[in-house]
Amino acid sequence: MARDVQPLLENWWKAKNAAVAKLAADGKSDTGAQARNARHMQSISAFVQQMFIDAGLPEHEVTIDSVVPGYFRRSKNWDVVAMHKGHLVGVVELKSQASSPGNNANNRIEEAIGSSVDAKTVQEMTKAFGTLGVWSAWCMTVNRDCESGVPIKPVPPRQLRVQAIDPAFQDMTYAKQYATAIERFISQKVYDAGWMVVTWVNADQTVGYDEPISTATAETLWTQIEARVRFAKQALRNA
Repeated sequence: MARDVQPLLENWWKAKNAAVAKLAADGKSDTGAQARNARHMQSISAFVQQMFIDAGLPEHEVTIDSVVPGYFRRSKNWDVVAMHKGHLVGVVELKSQASSPGNNANNRIEEAIGSSVDAKTVQEMTKAFGTLGVWSAWCMTVNRDCESGVPIKPVPPRQLRVQAIDPAFQDMTYAKQYATAIERFISQKVYDAGWMVVTWVNADQTVGYDEPISTATAETLWTQIEARVRFAKQALRNA
C-alpha cells in the first residue's frame, strides 16, 4: 500500500500547485478560491474508489461526488459512495488542509460530526439506505508546512465558563488536533474508519509523507473496506 500512497501524494502536490498557479494568474489567489478548485483531491477520490472495486464491488456501484438523502438537511454530497444491489455499503468524506488551518480546522471537525449524525439519523428514521446500516469513513490530507508548528494559542481563562479543558488539547498544533479528532472518531464510533496523511515537499522537491495515526492509515482503511464489502456481498447474496 505504501508504494501506492507516494505517487498519489505526488499527484496531489502537482495538481494543487497547478491550481494555485492558475488561480494566481486569474487574480484569484485567495484560499477560498483554492478550496473550491478541488482537482487536487480527484486522485485521492479515485484511490479510495478503487479500494471498494478491488474489494469486489462492480465499478458502476462505486461513484465519486455523489448525493444521498439527508435528514437535518435535504441531501449530502459524499466524495465516494459505494452501493451493492441498491443497498448502501459505505460513504467516504475526503478533506484536505493545504493552507490557513486556523480559519478552517474547527469547522471541518464540526462538519464531520454533523455529516455522520445526519447519515445515521436518515437510516434510523427512514431506512433509506437499505438493510446494511451506515458505514462511513473520514479522511484528511494535511500540508505539514501550512502551519508554523507552534501550538494553538490557548483560550484565555477569563473566557472559559467551564474550566475542564481536555489535557489532550494542550500544546496542540492544528495537525495534531485533526489527528486527535480522527482517532476519537474511530474509537467513539462516530466513523467506522479513517485515514490521515501529513505531507510535505522536501528541499530537493521530493514529496514526503507520514501517517500519524496507527488506526487510520491507508492500510487500515483498505482492511476495513475489504471487510465491509465482503460482509455486504454475503448479506445480500440472495437479494
